[in-house]
Amino acid sequence: MIGVRKTAPTTASMVAMVEPVTASIFGVLLLGDHLGLIQFLGMALILVTVTILSVKQAG
Repeated sequence: MIGVRKTAPTTASMVAMVEPVTASIFGVLLLGDHLGLIQFLGMALILVTVTILSVKQAG
């Protein structure tokens, strides 16, 4: 949370958007959870959106 307070709002929102994706990946890797097609599509959509936003922010 300290790092989020010291970054720009756009960067903080992108980090917050990726948080559920990393939690899901850790759940699969560490806890053996199983994800369905909808979950994988949602994760892909989030990652594509964050990538597009970060490219637009850099440019």
